[in-house]
Amino acid sequence: MTIQIHDLFYPMLAMLFWTFLAMLRNMYVRIRAVRKGQLTNEYFELFRGPEPPEEVVKAGNHFKNLMEIPPLFYIVALAVMLTGKTDIIFLVMAWSFVVFRVGQGMVHLTFNKVPPRFIFFLLGNIVLLAMWIRLAIML
Repeated sequence: MTIQIHDLFYPMLAMLFWTFLAMLRNMYVRIRAVRKGQLTNEYFELFRGPEPPEEVVKAGNHFKNLMEIPPLFYIVALAVMLTGKTDIIFLVMAWSFVVFRVGQGMVHLTFNKVPPRFIFFLLGNIVLLAMWIRLAIML
């Protein structure tokens, strides 16, 4: 299997796709909560008022989580591509990061138990850190 410099684009695209799915889920549960009368549009102006349904909180928190650590993934993947260092190891690490983030999201958005969610979070962040360290060593 020949690795191309741009092959890291595909795990980045998958992460972007997951982020947009999370955004759509977030919008869906918010709209549904407003339609059911559980929240009002005014709640979303300052996020003050009655306690939102659990589903709204989980979806919102998960979407916010995707705006925190994953940008560091996009940056390192782009840096690897721009420096021409793409190889099978970076590709496996990139896909691993995506799998761990999706796994974390699936736990977060369903049964939401901290121990399995934390394991996915930890493994994904270890992979991300390893990508940064490996790139630094290779430069």
